[in-house]
Amino acid sequence: MHSEAGLMFMQEKDVRQEKIQEQKIYLVRHARPELPHGGGVYYGRTDYPLSQEGIASAETLGAAMSGLNFSHIYTSPLIRARQTAKLIAPGRTKDMHVSKDLQEISLGEWEGKTYDEVRDQWNEVYEQRGLSFAVTAPPGGECFADVQKRAVPAFEKILKACPNGDILIVAHGGVIWTIMCRYFCFDLNELFLYPMNYCGVHVVCRTDGMMRLLKYNWQPQLA
Repeated sequence: MHSEAGLMFMQEKDVRQEKIQEQKIYLVRHARPELPHGGGVYYGRTDYPLSQEGIASAETLGAAMSGLNFSHIYTSPLIRARQTAKLIAPGRTKDMHVSKDLQEISLGEWEGKTYDEVRDQWNEVYEQRGLSFAVTAPPGGECFADVQKRAVPAFEKILKACPNGDILIVAHGGVIWTIMCRYFCFDLNELFLYPMNYCGVHVVCRTDGMMRLLKYNWQPQLA
């Protein structure tokens, strides 16, 4: 009887240890893309590749994260995200899963337009969006509430598919922001109050179903 009780205790202890196993999720914004008009352009779904500066930054980030063991890698289908993922985790291309719902916000008719063009042609919507990013969308595009409706389920699908092992997700500022808002009580409208730089890393720890934000917008030069 004593031996059976001891075995039951060990089994229960093992179950508890399994439940509290920590998992880290690394949400990374892509590196700087090659943009026209000196960067003063609206782009969401427009598929610009990385600039030379962006490539160098992603390589630096990859070197800084080289000691991490990613069990799972996910990326947006847009080329700037896929290129960044390949530079962060070289040699792991075959392990990368592409999720279409991780792609950046659609800016509709504003895609590829300069800031001045948008202000001139859509001034009323432009001003309204500045007051409420959450629910105001460019013509033919998405608002951030729309992005959140697809990005959060995509993130939760990844978590369900990957209950163990650390996860790397390379996506976009808008997508990552909506996930941060869902789990850590940021306000969708406060987008520009919390910087989200190119190659910024956001580290989330999942323990027994609980989520903790360990790092926000971390970069190698901040170490």
